[in-house]
Amino acid sequence: MPLVTSLIDDKSPLIRYDSTWLPGASWDDYDADQYYLGTFTTNNVTNGLVLFSFNGTGVWIYGAKRPNRANYYYVQLDDATFGPYNGVPTSQAFMQPIFNDSGFAQKMHTLTLTNQGTGSTTYVDIDLIVWQSEVGNANQQLITETVQDTDLRFQYQQSAWSSNPSDANFYSNGTGHYTVVEGATMTSTFTGELVTLFGVTGTSNRPYSVQLDGGEATQYNGTAFLPFYGVTLFHADNLGSGQHELTFTNTPSVTGQQLSIDYALVPRLSDNTSRSVPWFFWTSTLTYSCN
Repeated sequence: MPLVTSLIDDKSPLIRYDSTWLPGASWDDYDADQYYLGTFTTNNVTNGLVLFSFNGTGVWIYGAKRPNRANYYYVQLDDATFGPYNGVPTSQAFMQPIFNDSGFAQKMHTLTLTNQGTGSTTYVDIDLIVWQSEVGNANQQLITETVQDTDLRFQYQQSAWSSNPSDANFYSNGTGHYTVVEGATMTSTFTGELVTLFGVTGTSNRPYSVQLDGGEATQYNGTAFLPFYGVTLFHADNLGSGQHELTFTNTPSVTGQQLSIDYALVPRLSDNTSRSVPWFFWTSTLTYSCN
């Protein structure tokens, strides 16, 4: 069956940091450009926690191994606890796996990493997260379609959205939609086993909620210290065949905060095994270089 490998950068709202985590920045770290896409999120507070939920069979957390990093932390994956991991390296290494586990059941899992460093060696950082999922059957392949924000499958609440962001040149295909209206919705109807929707995070972006197929809405936070484009705002897989509906709602904490939509990737299963399909059509967001 197709094995989907997904990647999100540390700036994705899918990763939930508590208030003790801070963005790494080039102005106070000359090696910031050594991280994936030049960004990382760091913690130097004992018991600082980060949480990530995913549907899959394997997961990898990447960070840096540096002399000023404690590498002293626990990881909990569902009911299993791993660690403590400790030991300060003698040399620097970036984009290194600081935790991984695989071979578990295909279903929703929750992973938390808790900083246990103390004193002068409290630092731990997150660079990116990778996970794998099994989708479909052995005789099927995934064919991926890119759906731009201007496609009719994106339905925006009339008059609440603008299709002319001032920074449109940074969006995929030069187009994007945004809203500053509280409660404004965007509904996307698609047919596929997976969906990944991309947008913008930044200083003017704030909370939003996502509802899939009429289920319970999940809240995310699109705030970042700088604008970042092509960021994964939502991902779901193993949805089953048929048509699905995805609804985004702007839920700002104060007036004027916005939700920005760029494009979606929608892979669907194909039973045509006689056709030669390049591997990157059925490998998900790792190949797409999602943020």
